[in-house]
Amino acid sequence: MAPSSSNHILVVDDDPAMLRIITAMLRQWRYETRVARDGLEAWEIVQHGDIRLVISDWMMPGLNGPDLCRRVRATPFDNYIYLILLSGRNDRNSLVQGMDAGADDFIVKPVHPEELRVRVRAGERILRLEEELDERNRRLNQINHTLSEAYSTIRNDLESAAGLQKSLLPPPLRLPGVTVEWLFHPCSFVAGDIFDYFTVDAHQLSFYQLDVVGHGVPAALLSFTLSRLLSQGAEERRLRRQEVGPSETAIPQVLVGELNRRFQSGIEPLQYFTMIYGNLDLRSGRVRLAQAGHPKPILLRRASGRAELVGGGGFPVGMFPDVEYDTTDFELAAGDRLFLYSDGITECPNPAGEPFAESRLRQLLEETRDLVAAAVAARVGEALLEWKGDANLEDDITLLVLEREHGYDPDDQPGDREPA
Repeated sequence: MAPSSSNHILVVDDDPAMLRIITAMLRQWRYETRVARDGLEAWEIVQHGDIRLVISDWMMPGLNGPDLCRRVRATPFDNYIYLILLSGRNDRNSLVQGMDAGADDFIVKPVHPEELRVRVRAGERILRLEEELDERNRRLNQINHTLSEAYSTIRNDLESAAGLQKSLLPPPLRLPGVTVEWLFHPCSFVAGDIFDYFTVDAHQLSFYQLDVVGHGVPAALLSFTLSRLLSQGAEERRLRRQEVGPSETAIPQVLVGELNRRFQSGIEPLQYFTMIYGNLDLRSGRVRLAQAGHPKPILLRRASGRAELVGGGGFPVGMFPDVEYDTTDFELAAGDRLFLYSDGITECPNPAGEPFAESRLRQLLEETRDLVAAAVAARVGEALLEWKGDANLEDDITLLVLEREHGYDPDDQPGDREPA
């Protein structure tokens, strides 16, 4: 198949007879040709023409064949130019010299028609492959550009979603008798972890922490839904308003059970979440927790300086439909701290693959017992990054710190949360 008329073959020779012979053979095979009578004329044509294949004599005045090859190879043309040298020399050194100059092929005079034809066809195949490669690269560049634009759009959307999610997080809390601080590090733009705390009456603080299985957008979507449902105690207040509502002591377990009933995914892969929902009586320090597969909270006793695990386990929410949840009751004395955390903390691996572990977390909380709650949360974050060795977290990291303080006045009305 001959090149199109827009891609001519340039024949270069200072011998008019040789020019006529070669061009006649090429035209017989239906190739379009142009001619040049020396290397300098050929160079001008190559620079301003649509030449893809050149057949050039070796010995010519002004600019010989090898020098023409060198000029072509030294110039960044848009398309590759295939170069064939003609020479009366038939020795290895001449072949090496011509190829070193940039020639693609070599024909020894006298030129035999069939040899010329197959060599031109070989060059044509090379040029066709080069054109196909250019076309593939062009398409790849278009695809990369499209993907880059899509990635930029997704990134902007995720950054907006991350900003929205952070806006849902409560500020640190100061109420008569209790301080709440937190640590939150998502492993990607958006997280499956969420938490909140709020007062539902004059003397009770309610709080929860949950961790949706998985990472990224799917986990974050369910996390957003749950945050909206539980926002500012909406679900707890709904339960309290029922004519035959649960007793005050049973609210955490009933609420978690209700979530389990409503969030059975029924899809594969199963989407579920772990959580803790609790109430703190600001007068007595009595805490009631319902746990659903979440890591056991850590209770730091001020009197002993020891950190201990409290509660049980329970099944995650959304895994099995007919699950009953229990409550765990205990008392926070003045100065005691309660820590709720996601498994992203205890399972955070170091470069050797060793998890941070619950025992190491308890030790750290004991060592920092004399720091204020905000400083403890910050120190846990620093310790995890030091342990990990970099900031590329594999799971969301969430820590909630509740500290009961001295001097609670039962006549004080906590009202809405107050930022620190």
